Amino acid sequence: MITKKEIERVAEIYHSTLSSLDQVLVGQKKAKKAIVSSILCDTNSKILMTGNTGVGKTTISNFFATSFDAERISITSDMIPSDVQEQLKNKQNMQLLQVDEFNRASGKLQSIFIELFAEKQMSINGEKYKFRDFYVFATQNSADIAGIFNVPQAVYDRFDVNVYFEDLTNAEKRILFFSDFKPETESHLELDELVETAHAVSNFPINQADEDVMMKIFNFIDSMELDNQRLFGGSNIRAHKFALKLAKLTALRNGRNIILPSDLIDFINYIYMHRIDQSVADIGDKLVLDKFDEVKNKILSIKRS
Repeated sequence: MITKKEIERVAEIYHSTLSSLDQVLVGQKKAKKAIVSSILCDTNSKILMTGNTGVGKTTISNFFATSFDAERISITSDMIPSDVQEQLKNKQNMQLLQVDEFNRASGKLQSIFIELFAEKQMSINGEKYKFRDFYVFATQNSADIAGIFNVPQAVYDRFDVNVYFEDLTNAEKRILFFSDFKPETESHLELDELVETAHAVSNFPINQADEDVMMKIFNFIDSMELDNQRLFGGSNIRAHKFALKLAKLTALRNGRNIILPSDLIDFINYIYMHRIDQSVADIGDKLVLDKFDEVKNKILSIKRS
């Protein structure tokens, strides 16, 4: 069971953390909401941030890094696995890993990240280096999305969310150019608070109605098709598990201990779009977005039993 006090505490931490980001970055309301929800629902969340240069991806990453024992890797095309291994093998207690220009990692380098993200370990010369829970804030630029090396689906699937940063509006640019906005650079987030919210999420009491709602959502998503082709080649198990955590977190910060279909709507694109089968991903961005909107409307029509 989860108490009323615990529910109120989740809401307090959520709104405080979200509010702090407004002092860091102008705009990006959807991205901020997705990032805060992701770090509060799981102390091991892996966040990929995608967008054009200058929209705030690195700013957000650097801000959160100030609150943690953080390690930073800037990917270049000539990096080899031992570069990452040597940097991280003695950082097993790190709390946050920053990875810049992730899509520039070679295939061999990507294999290091698959093991690190999925199993919280690195294998070096037959020896395994185990890590504690840690957050990942990785960035990639939209204009350079193909990178130098293709990022396979298995790698993208290790990211819980891929948060898209939109270009700034004219109104937001005016604030940057002509106001006295000075971005906050140091976070005062406490790891204990993140552990507290993640603990509340794990203790969320799932009843039959909650299960039915989530299974209907998962089935809608798994059956998505375009031109008679399924959008997802796999079972989306990792995605669905994280979606459930986000739904629980959203319910709690809205003062509820039951899940509503609307609890996931803001996160559907971020959870699932980067997991689309790459063989059908080139059908067209507009068609894919329309299909996601269609599925979100179906989700909103679900009734709790």
